[in-house]
Amino acid sequence: MYELDCAGVIPGCRRVIRAESEAEVVRRAVVQARQFGVEHISPGMLDAMRTKMREQVDERRSATFA
Repeated sequence: MYELDCAGVIPGCRRVIRAESEAEVVRRAVVQARQFGVEHISPGMLDAMRTKMREQVDERRSATFA
């Protein structure tokens, strides 16, 4: 599971986006940015999305394999 806290990446956004893949997080973030009036997603904004994205470890799955 991956997550992105939009604060600091998309002006005015306070949402945390979660998805199973990095690509899906970015896709959802682009949709969110457009909802906040961002018409052009710059390479810098995409880089910020990727940099601030974090992989979340499923604690239940980790405990099973320990």
